[in-house]
Amino acid sequence: MNVFDPKAFRTALGRFATGVTIITTRDDTGAPIGVTANSFNSVSLDPPMVLWSLAKSSNSMPAFSTATHFAVHILAEGQEDLSSRFASRGADRFAGLDLKDDGPPLLDECAARFLCRTAFQYEGGDHVIFVGEVIKYEAADKAPLLFVGGKYSSARRPGQTAMDTSVAGDMSLGSESLTHLITRAYRQIAGHIHTHLSACDLAQPRFMMMAAIGQFERPIWSEIEARVAQTGYCASRDALSDLLANGWIANTDGRYALTESGRAQYFAAADRLIALEDEFSTTLTESERAELRFILSAIIERTS
Repeated sequence: MNVFDPKAFRTALGRFATGVTIITTRDDTGAPIGVTANSFNSVSLDPPMVLWSLAKSSNSMPAFSTATHFAVHILAEGQEDLSSRFASRGADRFAGLDLKDDGPPLLDECAARFLCRTAFQYEGGDHVIFVGEVIKYEAADKAPLLFVGGKYSSARRPGQTAMDTSVAGDMSLGSESLTHLITRAYRQIAGHIHTHLSACDLAQPRFMMMAAIGQFERPIWSEIEARVAQTGYCASRDALSDLLANGWIANTDGRYALTESGRAQYFAAADRLIALEDEFSTTLTESERAELRFILSAIIERTS
């Protein structure tokens, strides 16, 4: 207990899940100032008061220490990029944002927002604790962004899922069965996959067969069949004959391998699919991608 390890202390603190906020104000020249902080907390209901803390070494300290007002924005799920921007040194944090107010800059699309009058400042070791009296506030029906263990996470209302959020306002989707939604999502994505593979002169079953051949060490036909079946497709002898005729695979004593041209064809198609997945992934938040993987893996495991 005599030796205090700052790194271990920070790790221990990281076990506590917090919300993520952006605190804004203006400096003496009227320039907007903003920082990301997860030290926000409530203090009092009567009068309504909140607090947060800022490192004394922060470049924003002079502005906040003299500001009469500040605004607290509780970020919503999906605002990870905004959080990261205001946490980065040297970034133009307000670039592209529409700042309509002459007071503390107000950011949009947050889960909640509080306009505060600076009431007290307290010394707190290497930080200063700011206590603000809430003058005005507003809240939206959005899941808040969380931060725990050095990573972003999400908090949803009881019973709410990523699917609920994504189809909010679209009752035609929200009323469909789970099986139909999974099938519809698959077909829409499969349509894009088919377009990408067609550009490489490949149909998806043939691509799956090439993948199975490439992933095994010279597999026999039954191994190819079993591997492809796991993807929901069927390996066929006709498709195998086409791949042989194109010179993309070779058969030696009943064992199959990708040829040099076949390997080039396979990786060209794989690169297109990776680009497609990256494009699709940008429409989801990090927490939504993790949840989607978890749910789909659970469905696969429990129905196999």
